[in-house]
Amino acid sequence: MTSAGTPSPLPASPHLRARKGGHRSWILAVAAGVVVLLAAVSAAIVASGSGGGRATGTTAGTAGTGAGGTTAGGAAGTSAGQAAAAVVTPAPCKTGTCWVAVNVATLWVSPSYPRAVDKPALANPADPGRWVSSMSVSQKLWLVGKLETQALYGTQVTVIGHSGTAWTKVAVPSQPTNRDKRGYPGWVPTRQLTSTAPRMAGTTAVVTSRTAWLWSKWTSGGVAGSHVLRLSYDTRLHVVHTTSVYVEVTMIGGRNVALRRSVVALHAAGTSWGATRAKVVAEAKKFRGLQYLWAGTSGFGYDCSGFTYSVYHALGVTLPRDADRQAVRGTAVARSSLLPGDLVFYRGSPGGTIGHVGMYVGGGNMIDAPQTGVAVRIEPVSSYAYYAGARRFLSR
Repeated sequence: MTSAGTPSPLPASPHLRARKGGHRSWILAVAAGVVVLLAAVSAAIVASGSGGGRATGTTAGTAGTGAGGTTAGGAAGTSAGQAAAAVVTPAPCKTGTCWVAVNVATLWVSPSYPRAVDKPALANPADPGRWVSSMSVSQKLWLVGKLETQALYGTQVTVIGHSGTAWTKVAVPSQPTNRDKRGYPGWVPTRQLTSTAPRMAGTTAVVTSRTAWLWSKWTSGGVAGSHVLRLSYDTRLHVVHTTSVYVEVTMIGGRNVALRRSVVALHAAGTSWGATRAKVVAEAKKFRGLQYLWAGTSGFGYDCSGFTYSVYHALGVTLPRDADRQAVRGTAVARSSLLPGDLVFYRGSPGGTIGHVGMYVGGGNMIDAPQTGVAVRIEPVSSYAYYAGARRFLSR
């Protein structure tokens, strides 16, 4: 998707814009009371990991929703006894700086656009999995030009407007764009936001599977109890304690929960996240077969630039959110010198703007999120007619 809403470079597909366009405004702000209700029901089910970062190629290994805090020791069981005093009901978002309080918040061009089928994406807790799976291809195509982007649990946002009490317009600082220096803009239901900040210091757990469940309990044998919240790839959480089978983390509001150790990467504050070309390609390949979603930046569905943005961001490297801006960052690379991990770009017409991006994986092939109705796949770099160059963001 491009920040200017250019058409997709895919032949015979007017909907394949590399990553949606750059229009829209006005955010949803669903009643603060819903946030309070949600928190009361599940003790702070607030969600959505950190987004991206800033300048292309910058290392975000020291940024993101951190972890840290005290080690809970080797004791098995729940954290209820340990953390009860620290748990608070996440406060409603009104002005200034807030954070995403659901697993995936979808930002809209206008609060007037959502349909009945979109209800799972507007609730708190949100259910992006049910939302995406319930839509037909035509219903997904309808989203083109109506969605801005998505932000994950715990992502910081800046409030820039309101539409009544139900919708809030925000900018996402971790998703750089030329559209707004404050970050990627869009409207989101107010109930999906909180003014309670997540913990930001110490060790960070980053979800590395497409999606991962938070569990209510854990034992020496691993996670236990019931599901609390299904998180997306690249969501970041504060770490309390780790073992070889589970990681205890803190949600917004202070509730301690657990994830399987196998679904996260751990990064100590101030250390490099070790991004390499081989690693970024390996991460990208995890999503083969995942259906395209316009404006998507989560493991429930990606658009083309949301895909490249998220895979790099999960390794601590922040790219611009849209394809046309990714195409002017990093280092230019000749087509004959492509290396795995380089991003390749396409125009929608010979003289058109950048409308699509893929990631080179070697052997003349790339992996990309092509268009609505088509899953993430590996295909030849020559698949699209109007090749527009390549950029490198990693030196090794």
